[in-house]
Amino acid sequence: MGRFGGMLLKGSGRASWEADDGLKPGGRIASAKLAELVQLTLVADGAIVDLRHYAERQRAVAAAERLSTAGILLAGGEAERSEALLWQLADPIEASASGFRSYACVPLHDTDGAPLGRIVALQRGQRAFDGHDLKILRTIADVVADMIRQPHLAS
Repeated sequence: MGRFGGMLLKGSGRASWEADDGLKPGGRIASAKLAELVQLTLVADGAIVDLRHYAERQRAVAAAERLSTAGILLAGGEAERSEALLWQLADPIEASASGFRSYACVPLHDTDGAPLGRIVALQRGQRAFDGHDLKILRTIADVVADMIRQPHLAS
């Protein structure tokens, strides 16, 4: 459990991941692991696999979601599963208002160009994310898009 920007954060832990939301556990865990990979690789304070557009699109037609939004908001912390909080913090203005001073993001698109979401890295202090950092984010975005398009990869 941690606090930032006046908000109390608590990793939701594995038990809350087992809710019957129609998402296979493999897809839920994959999202959290990819967020953790971004956070660890970039040595960032936070990372978010933001799949808001994908989730809204799937829910509009009552279709299953292969992956879910997930994030790590505190270095060394547990995965945060609150969709509302993660969707909020994936916005650079909201992230700044919550105490994050540096923000990097790459968009996530489907093969038809439709937006799926974005991959976000957050830092509390000043940091200039460089081309190498953005390449890592782009690579993770490509992996996430592949997992959404090819369900057997997320199982």
